[in-house]
Amino acid sequence: MKLDNSLNVPVRTPSIMETIAQPDWSIEKWQIHFLLSEKYLHQVKKLSKITRWYDDPVIVDTCHDRLRTCFQSIRDFHDTFGILPQVGDRLYDEDSGLLVQDRSIDGGLRVITFTLSI
Repeated sequence: MKLDNSLNVPVRTPSIMETIAQPDWSIEKWQIHFLLSEKYLHQVKKLSKITRWYDDPVIVDTCHDRLRTCFQSIRDFHDTFGILPQVGDRLYDEDSGLLVQDRSIDGGLRVITFTLSI
């Protein structure tokens, strides 16, 4: 379990079953969030050796690392083309990257949520 250095209290890592966001994941004042598709979660479940696979620290850390890479891919795409990836685009690698299955925009909260699949 990770600790918040300033308060020395446990920091909860977001579950891979819910929306995943980081404070620094933003592009032009819009927060970028991620959801994982059922297809992707099913694939991840097969990799875990424990019953509560969605709490498996190796699985969770691996998914979060991959999402950090996906965010950087979105940022690079935006920097290059001036737009965000669309549904059907693959993030970070054409062959093994994650597919943008859906993209939703909440203008009130200034949040763009990408649902990613394999």
